[in-house]
Amino acid sequence: MTLDDKQVKKVCGLGNKEKTCSFLMMSADGFECAKKTAIEAVINQRRDAGTMNAKGDNCSGPPNFAMGED
Repeated sequence: MTLDDKQVKKVCGLGNKEKTCSFLMMSADGFECAKKTAIEAVINQRRDAGTMNAKGDNCSGPPNFAMGED
């Protein structure tokens, strides 16, 4: 699911350094959420290992993208 620019900035935190969501991905179609996808487990492993620059977990993911606490 492609995300709009407003959501990418407000919910995903693009540009907020470590607070940027770890699950924010770029595809040929634009920004997308990697939650509830095959790559989510890999991202979680990298988050646990501390090898991600983006450390946010900013919402519930699709379909509602309900914002949570990080």
